[in-house]
Amino acid sequence: MGRPDPDRRLALMRAFAQTYRDRHFLDEHYDLADGFLQTTLSDDSRMPLRFFVEYNNAWWFEIVTAVRVPAVGYDPDSDTGFIVLDIEYDTDVLRAMQHVHFGDGVINRIRTYASGAFFSRPAPLVELDSHGNRFWLETGYHLRESAEAAADFLDSPTGARFAATPPTDGPISRIRGNLDDLLNRIRQGG
Repeated sequence: MGRPDPDRRLALMRAFAQTYRDRHFLDEHYDLADGFLQTTLSDDSRMPLRFFVEYNNAWWFEIVTAVRVPAVGYDPDSDTGFIVLDIEYDTDVLRAMQHVHFGDGVINRIRTYASGAFFSRPAPLVELDSHGNRFWLETGYHLRESAEAAADFLDSPTGARFAATPPTDGPISRIRGNLDDLLNRIRQGG
């Protein structure tokens, strides 16, 4: 196997950054079979990249109001990339960084660094995401079980409160549709 093409790696990192800005991950950027993410926000266990993509597309991207990417890069000496993220929850901003490793033309490992203390803020969107962290990120990364727990949460009194109150009412509505789609795909084996 030859040396990786730095221009291709950097192009992949820029495409990865754009999916954050667009708030929708694309399957083709990842090693969905064997890739994983580790995060300081939850624990050191390995989140499968399939779970990472589905969780963010169904839940998290609906809660955050914008993702800014102040920096993205690639180091050919270590064959790793990095991305700096300013994640906006209305006026609250979570600053994060990801260190990226590659497989054959795809991202296969990500390490996320961010402050878990951010989620103790009394802001509605942050509070909603904090609830989601409990059943999405802290339950072993089982996609079906996490999606079902998210749907159960939406039907709970706490979920109903978020659904009835701005600024979380719009995200809850979109999340409900996303979860229905995700659970249908899971049940159909896709």
